[in-house]
Amino acid sequence: MPFLSPMLAKPLPKDFSLSPGEFSAETKIDGHRLIVEVADGSSNLFTDKSVTAWSRNGLLRALPTHLLESLSLFPNGMYDGELCVPGKRSYGVTELVNGPDLVYCIFDLLSIHGADTTPLSYNNRRGFLTDVFSKQTSESIHLEKSTPVDSWEQVITLRDEVWERDGEGLILKRRNSPYLVGKRSKDQIKIKALRTEILTVIGFVPSHGLINNRGLYATIVIQNEDGIVTTVKTRNDAECRALEAEGNVELEWRETRFMGKPMKMIVNHPAVGRKLQIEFQELTIPDNNYRHPRFDHWI
Repeated sequence: MPFLSPMLAKPLPKDFSLSPGEFSAETKIDGHRLIVEVADGSSNLFTDKSVTAWSRNGLLRALPTHLLESLSLFPNGMYDGELCVPGKRSYGVTELVNGPDLVYCIFDLLSIHGADTTPLSYNNRRGFLTDVFSKQTSESIHLEKSTPVDSWEQVITLRDEVWERDGEGLILKRRNSPYLVGKRSKDQIKIKALRTEILTVIGFVPSHGLINNRGLYATIVIQNEDGIVTTVKTRNDAECRALEAEGNVELEWRETRFMGKPMKMIVNHPAVGRKLQIEFQELTIPDNNYRHPRFDHWI
């Protein structure tokens, strides 16, 4: 069977509504997307199965022996999942390609025993996967847990549990939806487990009145209590526009370093010393950088 591009999730839209019985939630795994086909054929595993793995972009991926051996015991089919190391971030996976800790977390099924399962509902595909895993035991191949959700309170509880485990977030999947090959669909919604923190403004870089295509103005340089520096863009609102206007006068510039690179910023701008709250995904390890920081509101 040729490579099939994975179905992708959309960000949570502002007008999204959640009806009882409509969605199930899975943990959003921080790893590398992997489509795997198990088929009859020769291999180097002393079995009659061949195992082929592709990245989300269709590039062939080599797998360590322990994963190949485990997958060769699975029924013929095409599986969708994430290659990861439990307890580690995705940037460490490529460094541990041949490591014994790599796990393949399966969360969807594209075919089984030669039958195309993509037209089937998510619930039916999960039923097939549950049956497959009821007959397989492997420490390196996991079935990602799926939890029916009927209210936002339940979603928030699950999201907070993921946050406590330093997870990336949730994926909500419509239970009656087919698998849309290569499509980004509102039948799958990603909800990131964002953290918040209050930081102090230490510099300001005006945009000289230019607004980018996301409606963002200037760059604010901010710092936490431990001296970790990051930047966020101001938004197109009244308070930020006032700061932008104040930044167009002659003020003192100073050079600092951000992520190892020099950057000039205004240090006696009226915004310096103010506090603001940001949303971010995590503090990366070991370099202590804010991952995907975003301006939330002024304090």
